[in-house]
Amino acid sequence: MLKSLSRLGAAFITAITLSAPAAASTFSIDYTDLWGGGSPAPTENGWGLNLIQQGDVIFATMFVYGSDNTARWFSATLNPTGGSANWSGALDQTTGSFFGATWNNASVTHTAVGTMTVNFSSANGAALIYSVNGQQVSKQISRFSFRTPNLAGHYLGGAVATCSNGQGVLIFDTLTVSQNGAGVAMQVDFFNAQGTQSRCTFNGTINTTGRTGTITGTYSCTFGSTPGNNGNFTVSNLESSINGFNGSLNATDQFCPGGMTGRFGGVKDVQ
Repeated sequence: MLKSLSRLGAAFITAITLSAPAAASTFSIDYTDLWGGGSPAPTENGWGLNLIQQGDVIFATMFVYGSDNTARWFSATLNPTGGSANWSGALDQTTGSFFGATWNNASVTHTAVGTMTVNFSSANGAALIYSVNGQQVSKQISRFSFRTPNLAGHYLGGAVATCSNGQGVLIFDTLTVSQNGAGVAMQVDFFNAQGTQSRCTFNGTINTTGRTGTITGTYSCTFGSTPGNNGNFTVSNLESSINGFNGSLNATDQFCPGGMTGRFGGVKDVQ
């Protein structure tokens, strides 16, 4: 355990939380994913909306079908309107070179056919409104889920949070994660403010929503042989990569019954 690092945060340790890496988008929740019609999960097969976010811009490509049931591709560059949850932009239809021949940039045409608006109600749900040549469509959309991420491994991390009473919380050191299917166990070994070797264990279930997810469960801590914090937690807007994982933390325990909010996650160890 990194005793020297954890002791640096001793003045802030009043409950429990872990330090997490930055989110993929610093502007908002990262909405990058493949989305489809239906909520809370896509139920309409055969069409979809790809959203690629970079900061405060989202590039959208949509594959749908015309009145003759043949494929149509549309694209839009979306910008935020009145906050980070509402986005809109002009909708284009493009034509170009035959895919089986040498690409010719001069053959590409862009035709404005309408507008697209995406209003996100959560990290996994949104209202999609678009128009094509006067035909307006409104749908509820959500992220497609293909695989549950495997978070198992060794990390440097933990949690940082603020209790409802204003007190800060910090736990940082060795983070070990084991996973069996949807079951996830996360263990943080650290030194508390008094220099006592301590441990907090989080046991929960992961629910995947596209490239994001949620872990919900219970946790308990010990400080040496003395029982400490215990309560319920949720890590939402969970994102993972080969470099680590992070999410938004909400938790309650006997020392913070009003709840705490913060971040949970870790950077992958070299082991």
